Order: sequence, then structure tokens, then C-alpha cells
Amino acid sequence: MPARQREKKSFLQAAKWTMPQLQDPFYAGLGQAVRIGTELLAALIVGGGLGWVIDTYVLETTPWGLVIGLMLGAGAGVRNAYRMAQRWPK
Repeated sequence: MPARQREKKSFLQAAKWTMPQLQDPFYAGLGQAVRIGTELLAALIVGGGLGWVIDTYVLETTPWGLVIGLMLGAGAGVRNAYRMAQRWPK
């Protein structure tokens, strides 16, 4: 293994072991909330983007493709949020 790769590997291992693990439930819950919010936003962006592409380049049915894409994205985001919330420890 080249010296550069060994240095990188040892640096990554040192960084991994020196990172403190937070046990505070507030921060754990905050992390979960941020993750759910991010997934909801991403689902809306993807659904709206696909609807816009269908409207603009495929069917030319403005604005119905965008509306349907946003609704499907919102539904997918809520479904992902629900599934994630089911995995939370009680």
C-alpha cells in the first residue's frame, strides 16, 4: 500500500475514534427531525421536478403534470416520514 494511502487511512481511523458520541436525547431527536424535514423537502423537489419535466417536454399539459408531481412527492415524503417515525425507540 503506498505511503499516501496509509496516511489517509490512519487519519480517517484517528478521526473516527476521536469523535465524541452524543448521548443527549435532545440532540438525537433534533437529528431525527432534521432528517425527516430533509426527506420531505427532497420528495417535494423530486416530484415537482419530474412533473415539470413531463409538462414541459413530454405531454405539454401545463400545469397538471407539476400539480400531480407535487402531490405524488408530498405523498412519498409523508410515507417516508411515517416509516421513519415507526423505527424510533419508544
